[in-house]
Amino acid sequence: MKKTVWHKGPPPEIGWWPASTHKDEIMLSWWNGEYWSNWAYCHYSAKLAAYYAAQKDIRQKEIEWTERWWLK
Repeated sequence: MKKTVWHKGPPPEIGWWPASTHKDEIMLSWWNGEYWSNWAYCHYSAKLAAYYAAQKDIRQKEIEWTERWWLK
């Protein structure tokens, strides 16, 4: 099994990314090109995920991201 690599700083493009402050791959955050949103779990409805995507996460410097597992 391949070890998950976590990155600091911005991801390469806008969109949903597995991102959290404690390296949880099922927590997703929206990167808008400027800042991270609050997290949403991958099983949330689109409406609930959109609600969280509209809120800025206050822990910006602590957030790490990893590759999108759903594109593998």
